[in-house]
Amino acid sequence: MATYTVQAGDTLGKIAKKFYGDARRFSLIVSANLIANPDQLTVGEELIIPDVPTSASGEPAPAGMPSFAVTTAVAAASPTAKLNEQRLAQVHPLLAIRGRCMIELCAYTGIAVLVTQGLRSWEEQDALYAKGRTVPPIGKKHIVTKAKGGQSYHNFGLAFDIVVLDAVGKADWDVDHPGWEKAGELGKSVGLDWGGDWKSFKDLPHFQYTGGMTLEECRELFPSGLPAIWSEVS
Repeated sequence: MATYTVQAGDTLGKIAKKFYGDARRFSLIVSANLIANPDQLTVGEELIIPDVPTSASGEPAPAGMPSFAVTTAVAAASPTAKLNEQRLAQVHPLLAIRGRCMIELCAYTGIAVLVTQGLRSWEEQDALYAKGRTVPPIGKKHIVTKAKGGQSYHNFGLAFDIVVLDAVGKADWDVDHPGWEKAGELGKSVGLDWGGDWKSFKDLPHFQYTGGMTLEECRELFPSGLPAIWSEVS
């Protein structure tokens, strides 16, 4: 992934030509930035330039692949798509944009994912922390998080979790499923941090966008409400 600041005289086709060598790939930039009108760019605007996704066979996406706006409209009737949108609507808009783009890129490569949770209350976080510790079944293998309430970016609308779906649309939690690695790769290509890269506690379902905000800073601003935190994220 790269970023690019729009210059005078730029068009999406010119920018796509610069980064991809093919102006027809402009729809990748449309998808990553949720551009409503591809003919209107603002000088000085910073655009996400995602990597070109590859299909399950390893082939690069064809030039001119449908934009996010088109593919989500087609999938609007899908229960999974509706749940994904409901949950992404609760998180920071900059995170939601990247999440939607990641889901579209996953779909192109043949991977279906469900957003299982976005915003999570501190009470819900404490309940998750108790699993495997004080809530049966007890044991290290049943522990699902290292974070108590206020110690997760979920608590501030800056993270979401997914699960990979199998061929019939059921959740597949098998950590060896290749979809996890591919989803992580695509999430990072649109600017997300992936929990699968963490060393001490790999969290394959977890993606976040913090805009440089630390958890301590989030906690300090939390009494003023989520808008106070979100306004600091860029």
